[in-house]
Amino acid sequence: MAHNRARYEEALSRGHSYSWDQRWEEAVQEFEQALEEFPEEPAPYAGIGMACFELGRLDQALENYKKAARYSQGDVIYLRQVADVQERLGQLGDAGQTYMAIGEIQLRKGALDQAVDNWHRASRLAPNLLGAHQRLARYHTKQGQVRAAIREYLAIARLFQAQGDSEKALQTCRAALNLDPRNRDILTAIELIQHGEKIFEQQHEKPVEQLDGDLFAAVEGVTDSYDDEDEAWDGPGSPEAASPVQNARRMALEQLAEQLFAEEDEAQDDRDGLVLGKMERDALISQALDYQTRGRTNEAISAYRKAIEAGVNNAAAHFNLGLLYQDKLRFEDAIQEFEISVQDQEYRLGSHFALGESYRARGQIDKAVEHFVTVLKIVDLDTVQHEQADRLIELYENLADSLVTRGEPEKATEFSNALVEFLSHKGWEDKVKDARARLNALSGDRMMILGDILTAGSAKVLESLYLSQEYARRQMLDTAVEEVFRAIAYSPDYLPAHIQLGELLARQERMQAALSKFTAVGDTFRVRGDINNAISMYERVVELSPLDVSIRARVIDMLKRHGHIDKSLEHYLALGEACYQLAQVDKARETYQEALRLAPRGSADKKWRATILRRIADIDMQRFDWKRALSAYTELRREDPTDERTAMTLVDLYFKLGQPAYALRELDQYLKQLVSSGRGAKVTGILKDMVRRHPAETGLVQRLVRLYLAQKRQDQAIQLLDDLGEALLEKGQTQEAIAAIEQIIQLDPPNVASYRQLLKQMRSL
Repeated sequence: MAHNRARYEEALSRGHSYSWDQRWEEAVQEFEQALEEFPEEPAPYAGIGMACFELGRLDQALENYKKAARYSQGDVIYLRQVADVQERLGQLGDAGQTYMAIGEIQLRKGALDQAVDNWHRASRLAPNLLGAHQRLARYHTKQGQVRAAIREYLAIARLFQAQGDSEKALQTCRAALNLDPRNRDILTAIELIQHGEKIFEQQHEKPVEQLDGDLFAAVEGVTDSYDDEDEAWDGPGSPEAASPVQNARRMALEQLAEQLFAEEDEAQDDRDGLVLGKMERDALISQALDYQTRGRTNEAISAYRKAIEAGVNNAAAHFNLGLLYQDKLRFEDAIQEFEISVQDQEYRLGSHFALGESYRARGQIDKAVEHFVTVLKIVDLDTVQHEQADRLIELYENLADSLVTRGEPEKATEFSNALVEFLSHKGWEDKVKDARARLNALSGDRMMILGDILTAGSAKVLESLYLSQEYARRQMLDTAVEEVFRAIAYSPDYLPAHIQLGELLARQERMQAALSKFTAVGDTFRVRGDINNAISMYERVVELSPLDVSIRARVIDMLKRHGHIDKSLEHYLALGEACYQLAQVDKARETYQEALRLAPRGSADKKWRATILRRIADIDMQRFDWKRALSAYTELRREDPTDERTAMTLVDLYFKLGQPAYALRELDQYLKQLVSSGRGAKVTGILKDMVRRHPAETGLVQRLVRLYLAQKRQDQAIQLLDDLGEALLEKGQTQEAIAAIEQIIQLDPPNVASYRQLLKQMRSL
């Protein structure tokens, strides 16, 4: 049977369109029709899988995703969908096997980090999956990650023991022992195996699944598993546990310790009226530090309070005291201390974070969000260029407004929780840099902020957007659209996903859908008070549809109201041009007149007034409306007295309107201006051009005649007068023509007799 590629493509396209409209049953029908033409193409199966998924038919969705994976020869995107549905159906063992397969594919492609992520997923879903633990053990060993490698080796040993193969279990433990010969867990496991007892189950935190890179891992709170010893090492104040609060705590401890050895003028104590001298204050600080590091919180609080009362009034002491109050759940007292330390630049980040945590603990989510947004803004400012700072600050103001002012407590809570998770793990600074790099890749010409990660609702949203971008880069636009739909399904209010969908629709030349999407997103930004992003979306609309007059007018109004005058004038010019192309000439002129009233508020170096006047003048000239054109060119002449085109056009208009005296006055002024500015060489050419256009204008001809005579070019002067006489006779101006001939006779040319004869004839008429 012959297959019809065109029919297949049409059915596939209709299926995607129905999916876009969420008409899932009709989408299934179209995808099935596509399969009738090409039953071994993966795309229709993936489309049916998505529709069945949305309709809640998970078994059918799984079946079709499996076929898509099979016919695509193991495309990772389809395998991910298979694994996702298997998880939802509770088929955790099968899901683990699928993730294991994805890891193997990525390993062959050289994507080792992604392979490791999927092996972690596989081992989490199917703890008895031996291959996953073996892969992870090998990876961690090669990376020098001893603790993680030992954890995997012990898991492998337990699995061998459960299979009744104690010898392999022992071999595995001995291999682990090579990494750390004194490790208590390994030694205990060997002893248990030798005595025929089961290896104990370690109570470890299981690794949380990672998605595509640290950006998504950070959102989901990925951490390395650790044992009890690791936990003690990674506790507060340790070198590896480096949240903003812990960094500030470490700095406070160091600064207070340094002050104990700093010299101070005892006389200064007296002048300051301090109750205790330096020695007594140092004793209190030393005592407070000792209690704090030993975990004796109540005693540490008491010592810090006495030290502050004795005159120790630095940010380090207040910050440490605030942390101690937090430990005792005395959040109101903690807030008072952090409000003092936050005023110090060094403690600003840690104090805002601690304030956010304290307010969150008290249930005051609005105040918590204000401080958490400030934390993220401070962190994010270090990742962008200086010239981007103002825009970034504005975006964070909009974020705070959307979370607090408009009263969305659920989103505010989710944001707060996500931020604490994001910044509470070691290596968060590197994750911030990686996140910025990924955001820049996703955002294109727009600016995105770290807040966009935390408001996405799920790491899966960003994963889908990233995959969509990759598919689009490979010209797989239908698949790219499917991924964006998936992102929107995860988080319907996440605007970056809608923007990316609009761009994909535009690339598919589905312009009306793209324009509707960008307009809707712009309206949403406007309602949220994010004017810059609203304008950006509306500008995208008029970029795709330059003749959309209504949207252009909306952009102009917003720009004017928010003081963006130059950009507003740019759009005025574009709007006027659009009206002109639509044959709405009167509307175009009205638009330029409105722009002219706004022009004085624009940047002087842009010369807006001259540009707009020229547009108005051009319209009037094309409509032969000389009077209006004269008014425009008169203003233009004042705006730029050096412009030759304006000066000559103004002279022409005066002649057209029968006002030669004004025309000659304007001409003389411009010619004098040329001479005085050292450009006198242009005078002859200008006069010749004017005479060519107005051969019967005596005043013009006389000026060129005088110039020729001054240059000893008598023959050319005589020819000019001869031509003038003929032109005047044709216009019936006999007396003026006689005057021209008389002037020729005065110059006494060689053929003067013929001119006298001509003069006699003319007088007899």
